[in-house]
Amino acid sequence: MMATGMKDESIARVLKVSRRTVQKHVTDAGSLLGARTRFQIALLAAERGWLKE
Repeated sequence: MMATGMKDESIARVLKVSRRTVQKHVTDAGSLLGARTRFQIALLAAERGWLKE
């Protein structure tokens, strides 16, 4: 969802979690991938095949 441009608040509503939970997962994904920006997270996740087509 993040890779498609959805904002944290929208993602949280879809997943029925808090915005803070979404932000925590984004931060964790960035750390795991070695990314510093949301854009880098999306690119690296795509390269690793983490995103559904």
